[in-house]
Amino acid sequence: MAEPGPSRPVAAAAAAAAGDFPELLGFCARAEALIAELLLLSDRAPPQFADRRFDPVLFDFRYLDSPAEFESRIEGNMELEALEDQLRESCGSYMQRFFSLLDGAVTYHEELCSYLNDLQEGLYVHCTLDAVLENNSVCQFLVESMTLFGCVILLMEHKISGLLRERLLVAHLRYERCFSYPNLERICELCRRHVPTPGPSASSVSSTLCLDIISVQKPEDLLGRFPFPEPIVDVVITCLRNGDVYNNIRFYPDTQHRTTALSLQGGHLYVLLLYSRDILHRGLAMREIVDRFFKDNWVVPIFLHFSVDLLVSWDAYKEAKLSLVSCLSPASIRDISLQHYAKVSRLLADLDLHVHAMNKEYVLDNFPSLLSVIRECNFTMRWLLLHRMVNPYQTSDKKARDLVISVGSSQQVDEGSLLQLLLKTSKLEFEVKQMNFELLKTREYMWYEKRNDALECMKDLSQNYLGTWAASCKFKNKTLKDWLEHLLSEVVSLNYTAIGSSGRTIHRLLSTLKDIEMLHQVKDSVQIKQGFLKVQKNLHDMNKVLNLNQEAVNIFSVITDAKYAWVYLTLFETFLKKNISQDPLETLSLHKVFLKFQSWLTAPLQRIKQSESPDLHYVSTYYSSKYAARIFSVLDIIPVMLLKISTEVDCMNAEQSTYLVNRINKESLEELMQLDQQLCQARQAAKLCTISEGLRNMSKDFDDLCNLSGWLKQMVKRELAIQLEGKLKRLSSPTSGDMESNLNSLSNYMLSQMHRMEFLQDILHVDGASIWQETFTTGLSLAQLVGDVVAVLYILTIQEVLELMGCMQKQLAAAYSSIDESITLHVYRGHDWLKFDARGNELLGMRFFNLLELCVGQVGLACLDSLIHMLIRHSMEHTVKDLHTLVGTKCQEELNKLDDLLGPPMSIPLMGWSSYKQVIKANTIMSAVEVLGSSLHVQKRKFETGAEDQTVSLFPHNIKEQQYFCGLIPPLQAIYISVDPPMFLTRLLSLFSISQLSRFVLDVQLGNLTSPLKRSTADFSAVIIGLGTLLRQFDPLYMAQYIQFMVQYIRTAEAAFDAMADTHKGTTNSSEAPKAVFWLMSFCKYMDISKDVVESCLPSSVHAILQS
Repeated sequence: MAEPGPSRPVAAAAAAAAGDFPELLGFCARAEALIAELLLLSDRAPPQFADRRFDPVLFDFRYLDSPAEFESRIEGNMELEALEDQLRESCGSYMQRFFSLLDGAVTYHEELCSYLNDLQEGLYVHCTLDAVLENNSVCQFLVESMTLFGCVILLMEHKISGLLRERLLVAHLRYERCFSYPNLERICELCRRHVPTPGPSASSVSSTLCLDIISVQKPEDLLGRFPFPEPIVDVVITCLRNGDVYNNIRFYPDTQHRTTALSLQGGHLYVLLLYSRDILHRGLAMREIVDRFFKDNWVVPIFLHFSVDLLVSWDAYKEAKLSLVSCLSPASIRDISLQHYAKVSRLLADLDLHVHAMNKEYVLDNFPSLLSVIRECNFTMRWLLLHRMVNPYQTSDKKARDLVISVGSSQQVDEGSLLQLLLKTSKLEFEVKQMNFELLKTREYMWYEKRNDALECMKDLSQNYLGTWAASCKFKNKTLKDWLEHLLSEVVSLNYTAIGSSGRTIHRLLSTLKDIEMLHQVKDSVQIKQGFLKVQKNLHDMNKVLNLNQEAVNIFSVITDAKYAWVYLTLFETFLKKNISQDPLETLSLHKVFLKFQSWLTAPLQRIKQSESPDLHYVSTYYSSKYAARIFSVLDIIPVMLLKISTEVDCMNAEQSTYLVNRINKESLEELMQLDQQLCQARQAAKLCTISEGLRNMSKDFDDLCNLSGWLKQMVKRELAIQLEGKLKRLSSPTSGDMESNLNSLSNYMLSQMHRMEFLQDILHVDGASIWQETFTTGLSLAQLVGDVVAVLYILTIQEVLELMGCMQKQLAAAYSSIDESITLHVYRGHDWLKFDARGNELLGMRFFNLLELCVGQVGLACLDSLIHMLIRHSMEHTVKDLHTLVGTKCQEELNKLDDLLGPPMSIPLMGWSSYKQVIKANTIMSAVEVLGSSLHVQKRKFETGAEDQTVSLFPHNIKEQQYFCGLIPPLQAIYISVDPPMFLTRLLSLFSISQLSRFVLDVQLGNLTSPLKRSTADFSAVIIGLGTLLRQFDPLYMAQYIQFMVQYIRTAEAAFDAMADTHKGTTNSSEAPKAVFWLMSFCKYMDISKDVVESCLPSSVHAILQS
């Protein structure tokens, strides 16, 4: 950000004074730091102290009278003790910081009073009180060290209520047990509640301009708690009354501007008068003060934008109020208001005229008039903005402001007109400052350039126009040509470094040239006269260049100060946003407006910088954050406009024809060119370029203050997320259409968003594609997080969790509903879910997943996979937990008997096929099998992915994350849980599988197991995937053992069939063996079991069963 001029004129004398009086400068810096801390704490007051639930554990100063009584209310009460612990944990650091502020303020007052007493008694050898008052720079330190502490007290009463101060202090003392702190009595005096201020009216509170008018009842009593030595106060007041401590009058030559020139001094005087016992009650003294400082204004800033209304604040002081009212009668207020309002329209016209004619030559020729216009604009704007400000506590003297507003209405001047005055004034100030800076930078080169131009003109006159005429005229023994050559030598002798002598020589040359112009021979010749005018113009410009100096910077810093109107940015924010939305060209001037308020940022840091205080970083951080927040608040409309304009451009591109035409008819050429659409598109692109240029100007001036580039990216992401959320909500509504059309619409929307951001990135100089990708990824990640939190609570079903996940997850939820295992069937060869009807309608398949990938991309699929993974993990944990619980003592005995009955897995049971019939009739084992079936019911999806193993090291963990993100981890090879397996797990799962075979028949045409009942369709693939997923969580031996148990059943069924075939000739093959073989082969195929393992377990006769 460009380095501004000081808000107070700082010269070499001020620097010398800082070295001679470091104590006073240090006091000023400390006071500024205290105010910054006070404002920060007031903005961050803990909400617990305003919550009525905490009232039983928050006490005011009555606690200090009888602490035991208050403590007894809490002791033994579990609820209140819990509130105490919560308050201590959440607000402990804030209370400690508030206590440090109080201690710092009290210590500051003690040390300053001690220093003032020593100064008054003459204990310092190097300085006396008279020496301080004689030096304006040191006198400024003395005044500010006292008045800034008064502002600390007034602002504390204004920003932090007395009850809140007492509660904060008592709570800190109770929790920290520091009742014997040295300064505690004075700290309590600082926190003690003052006379309550009458509450503002509702209409006033609603105004944004009422928050920074300080209104304190009996402020002299409040400041009287911490008085300063009375002789010092009287001497300083006298100095302020009669002198020009800040040397600002020289910047305001017009006597009508006198109160504005002394406004900073008047604010200090207001505070110091509250420390005086009798001046406010002395009519003659107050009349003199009012005539000099407040004769035409009654709203006075005392610190930055914090102001006081004298008509309210001095209401209790009869003589002061009479002196003020005598100058500010209703008629006077009306006349003053009319005078200022009448100038608004004229000033706006003058500003337009000067801005349009702005260039270096114009500034050099018209600098005094430009300075006068800028001074008048700021004077008028200052008075109007201050006196239109709302005072929420003003009840008796409300007529003054109403009168000002009514005069403005009659003159048709409202906030919009004042905003235009502010914008145009800021623009002119910026242009003049820039031009003046460039002139100062190049003034030596410009000066010599003007001198050379003057020499060339004089040589041209001497040689071409005056040669023949000079021969016939004699001037006292000297020809005119010789005389012009003498003037040429004098111009050549001019030197830029000798400013004084060169200025006098130029003045003498101009006087001589004017005398020559009076000759009738020169008057009659247009060419000669024109040549002399050019010479005079160059000499005048040389004089103007010599007059350029750094004093203009000090002038601008004083007359353009606008920190008093900082609060108006809140009101103007609405108007600025409206203007920007209507005309993007307004963005080009935004940085000029904020640069005008730069004194609000630099003024509190001036003394801290001069004293080289370590608080500089902290204080500057606070004010910079407030300044940046206000900038971001105004620019909040920009991302919305950018996306809106880019949407319009995208819609125009979509309407244009994209097909190629081999032959174009002359009649259809104009239609194909689409000139209207191209013009509209060019206009929208121009708007985007204008906004981009405005943001670039802001970034150039405020890059060290706020990261506008990063902010723009975040805001664009936020707007994209809002639009994406709205689109998803519309698609997920009940009336949005079928699933396929929704996915198609969503896919087109994602593609258009990507095109929009690619279009914007070339204009805004940001990576638009990555912004959209990050926005989409973040949205899905947040949705995934919501699903994780909900699932951890175990309160929703899979369907309900999916419905919390946005449109993509809702589309997945719709797909989930459409593949209910009771009405659908999964065909492995086609990777499809089919309705089991005559037509075999496809519900899900490659088409669905292609559309889904187009919508959500790889990131979206990974997020959806992780959602299903989370659901599977929780279901697995419940399943294993239920099995551990069910396999009790009685079940273990039954399973032991079953193992003995069935024998080793590689053998056929002694009792043959009847052994399995007895198992099916066993109630205890079958109850465990039924529970197992219900637990595995959820595991019916095929498109899960694996989770990260949290126990591995960081590098393998990151590698696995990337594999998971890219879909390189096989979905059915994932490990979801890490627990011990239940006893007899493989035996239970094999029995469960056998019990399910009766529900299916082998459909040779579909190559699948289907239900024999038309009204009931059971899908076996979901069951075997669930079984395989469960077995995958444990040692691979469990998978092999399950296969062996299933092979044992197949061999037993085959042996039973062979025995039956020998007894009954012509018997067809039993369906149990082929179904079991198909079940086991499908299990191995889904779970990626090696063919060698399967073939080693299955005899060759089994393969013949499938072929038959």
